[in-house]
Amino acid sequence: MKIEYLILIILCFGFYQKSIKDDIKFRKNKEFINDNLEIGCHIVTQSGIIGEVTNIEGEIITILSGDNESINKLKIQKSEIKNIIS
Repeated sequence: MKIEYLILIILCFGFYQKSIKDDIKFRKNKEFINDNLEIGCHIVTQSGIIGEVTNIEGEIITILSGDNESINKLKIQKSEIKNIIS
């Protein structure tokens, strides 16, 4: 009987690590982005696009992406931002 309890405790700990703790980390990151996003910030999107924020209109963000020769304007949703670089 004791081995079954040990296995159950290990499974519960694994469930906590994979689902609950990751969800808390994801929520804190989204809260940080909502509080600190401003024009001029460099961001990374969920798909890996790196750009500079030029306009914020509610949930729609306009970013500039590319190099000096070809600069592109992209409109993305605020929920697609993965990280703020600077």
